[in-house]
Amino acid sequence: MNYFKQSSIILVVLLISCLLQQTHGHGMMLDPPGRSSRWRYDDSAPKNYDDNALYCGGFWKQTQNGNKCGLCGDDYSDALPRANELGGKYGQGVIVKSYYSSTLTALNVRITANHLGYFSMDLCNLDEFNGESDDCFAKYQLEFIDGNKRLYIGSTTGNIEAIVQFPKGVSCKHCVLRWTYTAGNNWGICENGNGALGCGAQETFRSCADISIVHSLRGMLEPAKQMAVELPVEVPEKVV
Repeated sequence: MNYFKQSSIILVVLLISCLLQQTHGHGMMLDPPGRSSRWRYDDSAPKNYDDNALYCGGFWKQTQNGNKCGLCGDDYSDALPRANELGGKYGQGVIVKSYYSSTLTALNVRITANHLGYFSMDLCNLDEFNGESDDCFAKYQLEFIDGNKRLYIGSTTGNIEAIVQFPKGVSCKHCVLRWTYTAGNNWGICENGNGALGCGAQETFRSCADISIVHSLRGMLEPAKQMAVELPVEVPEKVV
């Protein structure tokens, strides 16, 4: 395929993708609650009524940023610290839940508008890295119960349970669990050069939660602020 033809195909794909982005998929991590969703369980947390719309500034903005996204779902071009990163408006570092190490753990995500695609989960151990970074999240890419690192959700909406395996031998006083939802409803160029739905750049959602991972029950009972994750405060969904 010559350069001109390939460039023309890419341009057409980007135009189609923009037309498809008339509505946005929406989702948020609720158990453990992401930083922007903590207010649903903790009255002291700053409120973000748009906590189901952490989509990297939107697909067009994500494309302008070279398909880059903030570590925890903010617009990559935002000034540091971004709102949902440590030191930002919602990134206050409050530990919302503790887990046992090396165990299968059920997490909960709510999808309010489905755009196909898949979930992935990463863990950043701040005890090791002393700060959030791409390298920190890349070290521990969690596996789901079937052993895969991607959980395809089909057309499901509502609450989705995602069972993950925490890394063996890892414990931390402060870890950051990151949920990423990579949509799959855009048409793009696949690795084999053909065009197909779900290939190429896709809209991306992220949410980060501050957690700890312990080896024993004693560690679970150490003085630390934790919240019972039950029924969240409901707010009307934003009309897009």
